[in-house]
Amino acid sequence: MTKKSSGKPSKKKQQRNPPAIAVGWGRGASEYRPGLFTKQYFEKRGEACAADIYRALSEEIERLNQERIGIGEKPLRRPNYSSFSRYMHWFAILGLIERTDKREPAIYDFLQKRVFYRLTEKGQAEVRAWEDPVRAAHPEFV
Repeated sequence: MTKKSSGKPSKKKQQRNPPAIAVGWGRGASEYRPGLFTKQYFEKRGEACAADIYRALSEEIERLNQERIGIGEKPLRRPNYSSFSRYMHWFAILGLIERTDKREPAIYDFLQKRVFYRLTEKGQAEVRAWEDPVRAAHPEFV
């Protein structure tokens, strides 16, 4: 004999107190969003490779998390390098950054050379695309 379903969920979903706000990756930490941090990094240093920017972002989030833990706040999550490199790809597609002629050998011989980028004029003037490059390129996804 099979049990008939009443069509209603058997367990009532418990609400969080306070309710959690679901936000996409990279949107939770204001100036520590990958895009905004990247723009600031380029403004300070002129040109850089993705690995250097990622390392600086990771170190800054780690420093910030030490302070947050000290006052009892939840630490921010650091992006992984794969996600960060996708951001760099979108910044290049949108014309916010451009490659320079500078190349350096990678840390390991089997890796590709490090490619350096610089901020473009469009990148200096743009604001929204740094916050969410995918939405800037595809506003129909809103």
